[in-house]
Amino acid sequence: MSSDFVGEPAARQLREMWEHKVCGFLGPGWNEAFADWIRKFGIGRIQDAVLMASVPRFSEDGERLPPDIRDVPRYAAVERADDRDPGMRDCYLVRGRMRLKFYCEEHDSEVLTLLRRALHAGVSASAMHDAVDENYTLEDCFTSIGIDRWEFRIAMGHPIVDLRPKDQVFIREEEPAWRAWDAHLRKTTGKGSPINKQGGWYFPSRLPPSDVLSKKAKRVSRD
Repeated sequence: MSSDFVGEPAARQLREMWEHKVCGFLGPGWNEAFADWIRKFGIGRIQDAVLMASVPRFSEDGERLPPDIRDVPRYAAVERADDRDPGMRDCYLVRGRMRLKFYCEEHDSEVLTLLRRALHAGVSASAMHDAVDENYTLEDCFTSIGIDRWEFRIAMGHPIVDLRPKDQVFIREEEPAWRAWDAHLRKTTGKGSPINKQGGWYFPSRLPPSDVLSKKAKRVSRD
């Protein structure tokens, strides 16, 4: 017996389950969509997704949002992502709140990537939700959970020129000073130096603090 045949009655059953939950008619034409979702995510995960997606949601302003059938595969994808990388469910939920408060766009994989980075850095789900509550821009929201402004703007394709103080020094990647700064940043922040289209980056001084102190100490010992 083929898996397609096995999926047909299950797809019909889950489609009827959705219709019963939301008191709305989809029709047999949706059976194939449910069958595709079952093949992709498994029947148990789609059943759970139907239960979650059929519950009415509310916007940040308290407006009641009707259930959306398109949320079924989205919820299933979120659950699968959480199985592979525990905590990702919370990242998806935070991203959903960010969409409602800061922007209206679904092509936002960069936002999820930054949230995953914060998650792996040890930021809790409650801290992420608090950041959404307490800030008025997406950039400030990410800054409050530990994402550097330059990192956020690079990821989002935003200009970063106004983040550089006028007295910063541009150092090219092939210079020893760039390698010194890169090593210093990896040691102190866990992340290396970025590189722009000009093949280098802007730093507050020619050498990082540790190298400056080291050179001074050598000078004193010679004297």
